[in-house]
Amino acid sequence: MIATALLAAVVLAQAPAPGKAEALAALYGRTLGAAAECTGITRERLEAAAAQASAHVKAVAPGEAAQAAAGAELARGVDRGNRDVRTGVITCAQAESEFGNLEHDLAASR
Repeated sequence: MIATALLAAVVLAQAPAPGKAEALAALYGRTLGAAAECTGITRERLEAAAAQASAHVKAVAPGEAAQAAAGAELARGVDRGNRDVRTGVITCAQAESEFGNLEHDLAASR
């Protein structure tokens, strides 16, 4: 049992840390996914923010492999955000507030 825990710790220590693009993609995806579950946010706003978030992540990623990893993380984040609202982990009021912050941050990053 202790050997398994040590092996797991070694493997985790050697695993590459997610890059900036993946971290942003996870955050953006979760925010977009949660917002998509709420009726107070229009489809047009969601699509515009998603396009901006995707472009920003792509610009930050240092190459094709990083872009692919970030794209996968974005999709996982969207799923997490959808699930968080459906299960009550995040309320629509929180999701709408976080989405407004995302829109603001994306506009500022241009």
